[in-house]
Amino acid sequence: MKIAFTGKGGSGKSTLAALFVNHLRVTGQRVLAIDADVNVHLASLLGVATTAETALSHPENVRKVRAHLRGTNERVTVEHFVATTPPGPGSNLVTLEATDPILGAHATRLDDATHVLAVGTYEPKDIGAGCYHGHLAILENLLSHLRSEKEDDWVVCDMVAGTDAFANSLHAQFDVIVVVAEPTPESVSVARRYAELAEAAGVADVLAVVGNKVADDADLEYLTRELGREPLTAVRNDAGLRRARQSGEPPRLIDSGPLDQIVKHARGREMSGDRRDALMRTLHLRLARKGWVRSAHGDVTSQLAEVGAEV
Repeated sequence: MKIAFTGKGGSGKSTLAALFVNHLRVTGQRVLAIDADVNVHLASLLGVATTAETALSHPENVRKVRAHLRGTNERVTVEHFVATTPPGPGSNLVTLEATDPILGAHATRLDDATHVLAVGTYEPKDIGAGCYHGHLAILENLLSHLRSEKEDDWVVCDMVAGTDAFANSLHAQFDVIVVVAEPTPESVSVARRYAELAEAAGVADVLAVVGNKVADDADLEYLTRELGREPLTAVRNDAGLRRARQSGEPPRLIDSGPLDQIVKHARGREMSGDRRDALMRTLHLRLARKGWVRSAHGDVTSQLAEVGAEV
């Protein structure tokens, strides 16, 4: 199961992602937590640290990870890996096993069943010349080459804020995307826009809106009215979460009901392989038509198993 948490910046998506990871740990699940937010707060919320040297988007690591993912796949070279490059014959797939080489090289171990990966953030060399979308390409590669057949395996991603996931393939890479919404006009507007773009992208059924920082029934009624439907669940405003962070402790919820509800909602919603392949194929063909891609990488449609007349 691959689940992502997103929403307006400041909505509490990182905190909710961390709470969800710890909830899964307590209930005996195997978890890969991924910090894909430019602010890189998920690891600290989980009580561990990550380093720039192990970050997936570090230039040396990008090449190493892509070389591993490529394996002996003759349809692609490391130099011409693009964000939507699919796995093919001979590709290596990432697993949640503790012995997986990608986890071994780049993840921080939280416990025997939980690892934390960080995409990374801006470095001084990126000033005036970098874009976080470029950093996220290696995450797109990892997700498209990740396979797990076990029901108690979870990939939990603290995703970029806002609607940035529609600028790449991330919106198509998860089984469930939780949009965290505060009871404010600004937060609700992001959730609405997310729903509109998800509908256009063919993944509207993947979304679930979760209310956060809800103080009372009036807040819940506001969210329901403005969103046009009741949120899947809602996390009440809890000063204890702030106090925990102020003292350097990982956040904890007294009432785990909202987290249980998210788990219940997610169960059985794994996207079929055929559907995901079709979504990713469409996005790969769209990227392949870009002039800068053709200039830098040539015709990347050859990376697909079969190239139809739509190219």
